[in-house]
Amino acid sequence: MLAKLKAKLNNREYQYLALFALLGFFIMLICSYTSPAFYFDYSPDNNAFFTVGKAMAHGQVLYKDIFEQKGPYIYLLHIIAYLVAQRSFVFIYFYESLTLIASMYLTYRIAKLVLTTPQALLVGILSPALFLYHPYYDYGDTAEFFALPLILSLIYLIMLLVVHHLRVSPRWFFAQGLFVGIEFFSKYTLLGGWIAFYLFMGVYLLRRKKWQMLQRLILWSGAGFLLATVPWLVYFAVVHGLKSFIAVYFLFNTQVYMTSSVSFFANLVQSASLLSQFFLSSVVFFMLGLVGTLAITFRTDILPGAFAKSLYLLVFLGNDIFALYGYSSGNVFQYYQLVYFPFFVLPLIYFCKFFFDRQTIRSDDDALTILATILVSLFLVLGVNNNFTSSRLFPNNASVTDRHTKVPQAPAQTEFGDLMRAQTTGKMTLLNYGSIDMGFYTASGAVPTQYYFQNYNIPAKSDPTILNSQVNAIRHKQVEWVVFNTPAGKSPQAWKGLSYKPGQITDGNLNPGTAQMSKILYRNYRYVAQHTQSFENMNVTYWLFQRKGN
Repeated sequence: MLAKLKAKLNNREYQYLALFALLGFFIMLICSYTSPAFYFDYSPDNNAFFTVGKAMAHGQVLYKDIFEQKGPYIYLLHIIAYLVAQRSFVFIYFYESLTLIASMYLTYRIAKLVLTTPQALLVGILSPALFLYHPYYDYGDTAEFFALPLILSLIYLIMLLVVHHLRVSPRWFFAQGLFVGIEFFSKYTLLGGWIAFYLFMGVYLLRRKKWQMLQRLILWSGAGFLLATVPWLVYFAVVHGLKSFIAVYFLFNTQVYMTSSVSFFANLVQSASLLSQFFLSSVVFFMLGLVGTLAITFRTDILPGAFAKSLYLLVFLGNDIFALYGYSSGNVFQYYQLVYFPFFVLPLIYFCKFFFDRQTIRSDDDALTILATILVSLFLVLGVNNNFTSSRLFPNNASVTDRHTKVPQAPAQTEFGDLMRAQTTGKMTLLNYGSIDMGFYTASGAVPTQYYFQNYNIPAKSDPTILNSQVNAIRHKQVEWVVFNTPAGKSPQAWKGLSYKPGQITDGNLNPGTAQMSKILYRNYRYVAQHTQSFENMNVTYWLFQRKGN
């Protein structure tokens, strides 16, 4: 036992993995809002995931008893997070750290196929600056971020297929099939790279009559896919939620949530246009996305041969174009585009190789070089991601309060959560009115009792039942507590929403307006507290009301 442990400690690969682990946990501590170094995770999406996970942990059936439109694997992760800590994202911080560590290690393994081991290690150390690029990595805890190591594993498999002349362990195909199933039931617009991979490999193997390998590819990938999907289908069938699952996850997402209704080809062109705009928006993206990709395409030291180049380019384009399929310009949240970044890794390796060829790095235990690279990596991360300015390192920052005081303050979520727990006897009931989950379910510990426990990023006319059901809950006093927001300086009676975005959530996660529902609200509920803080560069006032007659 001790001999095996000693051997592992002396193994370079384990030492490198340990180094990536230390870096990963530290970097995520200062970059992810899920980390204990932050006052609160303000992300509407993250809190919605956590709220649904909490509801499922209390026996509610996803899509049937509580409405949300992401895939079930997202909520499974947050069921675990809730079971670990009922009002904290500490498990998500741990999982995000593992995601970054896996991404760093896979970058190192990919680079090792091209560079010497010491050089590949340095590329792995530098890679977090790619994966945490703000605002594409914003609050953290997104399907796109969790997909990074899965996409990198696909790129690594392409490289291995080339190096080993298609002879790889069938476990690789099983893993990719498993990843396809996970992404299919997480966010299926992230499947573009795998769709391109399997189409290319199928055609390639058929044309060359490699029947045995084609059979291995299909059977092992299929086994992985079925392992990831069949348990969910069985679950929804058993709880009589299969119809709701199809209606929400597939039909609502494609018919209501996606913003474009044009033809398949037009959607592809539109998505390609958004990709082009992304590459032209920054010198870094232009160099890594276009110049770097062209460079590795025309050279043979990164991707040797037509097979490698064709497969990589098709996977690259499939991933990037399909990621924004169905979205039109102006309706794209930048974190959707984080899945572009794994395809910056090979260009980064190429540019690093260009430098390393002129400044040879031979020793794999050169502590000074490694330490210098770590410092450069941390410097770059701080340059591309400024989330740390909202952390506890900056007490009473704008995300916590608009008050200029040295007295320690807490954000609205924490303040209201404490109030609700102190003044509630029995089961707590809460409604987040008009906007995406603002974190009050998380901070208070309340389990949602309304099917539409929040609003969504769609116009009210696209699905008027959402806001109508929330108003109805207030009218009939179905919940004890109601929280909502307005722009700073606006009272609930005065906030009518923005005229150019009628019935839709606007910047700052502001609801479509509270003026029309204010009479019902004040008739049935009493004002308890308000708190103003900044959210997404807007000063927002949060309001807390309690049911009358308790």
